[in-house]
Amino acid sequence: MELIRASMDPAGRHVTLRKDHPACQVVIRAAKADLTAGGTENVNRLAVGAGVAAAGLTALLAEHRGLEPGEFVDQIDATPIPGPGVSPGVVEMLRSLLTGAAGMRQTAELVVRMPRDDEEGYYDLIVDLGDYAAACTDLLNTLGVSGTEDTLAELDGMLRGFYGA
Repeated sequence: MELIRASMDPAGRHVTLRKDHPACQVVIRAAKADLTAGGTENVNRLAVGAGVAAAGLTALLAEHRGLEPGEFVDQIDATPIPGPGVSPGVVEMLRSLLTGAAGMRQTAELVVRMPRDDEEGYYDLIVDLGDYAAACTDLLNTLGVSGTEDTLAELDGMLRGFYGA
């Protein structure tokens, strides 16, 4: 939730350097904690949590539009959006997470492979997932489907269930 809230922080619109964005700061703190601990648990947990939240929000928006989640992702992927749009990594993660057990396996492989192959790109993906989830949360609020705090509370409960906490 910290990542999504940081992505929603209006201060992020006024930063000059990407590393100063509140969402990037969340990822940097997780990476530093992992460096200290000698592992990758914090960053990987952040990546998977952001992906699961993004997939859940995608499913909710798809349902609101009368679409299957995969169809909604296809539309996102095919529709040019003004501004930075939705990164290919976010689309790949959404596609994998929305395909059941096989997708979870694919997501796990991505989480193992990407930091090894492109560590900076992996951190960018986490920030992009947070930005996507924040945009979905705002859209759900704008459409009157679910208020921002209600959506964030539901996501928090979903992630606690996902991690068995």
